[in-house]
Amino acid sequence: MNVPHPEHDDELAPRNQDENAGKISFGKIDHRRLSREEVSLERGFFFGMVENGSALIVDDSGTRPLRRGDLLILSPSRSCSVRNSSKDFIMIRIGMDPDFFDTLPDAQTMYNSLVRHREGSLPSILHPEPLAYEHLRDTALLYAHAMAPFEKHRPGIVRHWCGLFLLQLSDILREDDAPGQDADCIRRADKLFRAFKRLSVEHFRTHHDIAFYADRLHISPTYLARIVKRITGHTVYAHLAGLLCAEARRYLRSSDISVKEIADRLGFADQSSFGKFFKAQIGLSPNHFRQRVGYRQELKERSKE
Repeated sequence: MNVPHPEHDDELAPRNQDENAGKISFGKIDHRRLSREEVSLERGFFFGMVENGSALIVDDSGTRPLRRGDLLILSPSRSCSVRNSSKDFIMIRIGMDPDFFDTLPDAQTMYNSLVRHREGSLPSILHPEPLAYEHLRDTALLYAHAMAPFEKHRPGIVRHWCGLFLLQLSDILREDDAPGQDADCIRRADKLFRAFKRLSVEHFRTHHDIAFYADRLHISPTYLARIVKRITGHTVYAHLAGLLCAEARRYLRSSDISVKEIADRLGFADQSSFGKFFKAQIGLSPNHFRQRVGYRQELKERSKE
């Protein structure tokens, strides 16, 4: 497959926006950018493919080199910075939001392969076979160069692209595994954080307090708060508030049920407390938000006439 190499960051960004916007980030890191600023990778799943040159990554364990043909993989609990690059350094960078990653059917396969890897406690640097690297690179660049013509089914196409990319990564990780390694290398904090995310998706409508989730995980609220803050940079409340707010906006945009019923469905004591919460998050009352969305939809329909 002959996929052209991007020369600029904006050439890596698909031109059409869709519901996956903000869930996947795509671009490149090169010497020109690193000469202006140190680049930090954190709070998400990141995959970097070094196309040319060399650089250093720095994390809690120290400093390690990145060279042409290397594959860098980080999970949400890992972070590193990229610095001291050669003038010809180019790395393709793909980021996936952890919540979006967890919705992908092939995500667990890739994650299991990652935590079994011999460097599971660090940002992983692999050097795949050239053919495997080439195929992974071609798949990565499909996101930028082959998505633009599609609109109606683009979200589904993107999810299938993610599955292909993650399964290719899984194979590369398995090839690089050290004999006798197993999933015991995963840190307990990672397990607890991912269990918390699953619980929160299931129970956020009815349980807004950290004590409920800590009790279900058999840990203290303080420990859970520390894990979530370290991995995401946000509080447990902010995580739950984001889920509640997204659900509230969905109801207000796509249904005609009353604000009171929305408040009931989302576990608020009354309509007033829900209204205060929503306004603090969005800057508008629920009714004003609904009116504004409706007005925008009306304008959109008029523009099609």
